[in-house]
Amino acid sequence: MKPDWKGLLFPRAADCLVCGDPRRAEDKYCLCPDCRDRLLSLRLRENVCPRCMGPLDGKGQCRFCRTDRLKPLRAGYGAFRYAAEAKTLVEQLKYGYADEAADALSAMMAQCFPAAEYDALVPVPLYRTRQRGRGANQAALLCDRVGPRAGLPVLDALRRVRNTQTQIHLNPSERQKNVRGAFAAVVDVQGLRLLLVDDVRTTGATTRACAEALLAAGAKYVGVLTATIATQ
Repeated sequence: MKPDWKGLLFPRAADCLVCGDPRRAEDKYCLCPDCRDRLLSLRLRENVCPRCMGPLDGKGQCRFCRTDRLKPLRAGYGAFRYAAEAKTLVEQLKYGYADEAADALSAMMAQCFPAAEYDALVPVPLYRTRQRGRGANQAALLCDRVGPRAGLPVLDALRRVRNTQTQIHLNPSERQKNVRGAFAAVVDVQGLRLLLVDDVRTTGATTRACAEALLAAGAKYVGVLTATIATQ
């Protein structure tokens, strides 16, 4: 078997996490200048809902608030549109064993929500068998990096008490049914202002189920922060 000369000369973290270029990746976020600039162009800054930062449609409406999908939540925040370079970083974080992807995503996540309005960050949990398969919970990796930037502790307050099927091919109503009752609070959250953290907000089904569990356990209110928000 031929030796992996590239791996010896350029360690994993030295490659650009998006395009794979081993020559121009910056040490801090493991992105080359071109991919970094394209990632920043995906920031959710304009034409977004003032309550949840969901992208607005042609009528100036947000599909999350229009359909009440985030009803139990106080507010929602997101750093990037789930597309192009941002989507690649999420996939690297979830399936590529590239923990470094959390650094680039969390830097912007920490800037897009009012930290003073929350007491702690809560990662959306994975079921134990799925977490073993992936090697880590991507939401927890994001929390561990957003927390110090925002000056907030991380509270491992939720457990996924039953396994659920992957949501990729499910419609919104099927997603709601799939995760209903799948989460439970496992620590005292009475009176706390909590911010859920995850990698992607698609329909809001998982977020809603997590928020309902925390509110039922006595949380004062719950918001959600995701690295990306799907535009469709």
